Amino acid sequence: MTVLFIIYFVMQLFNQPQVDYHIGVLGPQATTEQSETLANDLKTLLDPEDKEGKRLVTITQDGQGAEQFFAQLAAVEYDLVLVNEEDFENFADSETMEVLQVDGMESKDLFAAAEENKIIGIESNAIPYFEKHESTTNLIALVPKNSTRKAETEKFFEEQGMILQFQKSE
Repeated sequence: MTVLFIIYFVMQLFNQPQVDYHIGVLGPQATTEQSETLANDLKTLLDPEDKEGKRLVTITQDGQGAEQFFAQLAAVEYDLVLVNEEDFENFADSETMEVLQVDGMESKDLFAAAEENKIIGIESNAIPYFEKHESTTNLIALVPKNSTRKAETEKFFEEQGMILQFQKSE
């Protein structure tokens, strides 16, 4: 029985697709088609010649799905996350999210961590890629500190006509 479990575990490990960039959205319910359209548009934006690998956008419905979203966030699965304003106020801070410097963006579209006055969020409607997709409008984009693909995030924002820099921790 133990051997079967080990074989199953190893097969699951190797059958998981390699994801090269992952955006997690905690927001309103969305269809599979909307998620696939977001992922395809992301692939076109970041890898137009289809050379680099899989781009993934996961939309988790706020409420019951929040636990799964936060577990994936803690497991270093997301490179960029989008949340609504209530979730931003409840969990976003400069300890878990990158402090950002953004050029090419109006200050009204930037969100600071509570009581810290450090920019950690960007209004999704001010980002062309998110603005054109209904399931990603009226949310706040954040970069988790545990993200391992920050260069891709910088490239993503550069493709949007913005310069994003991560401030060094003090």
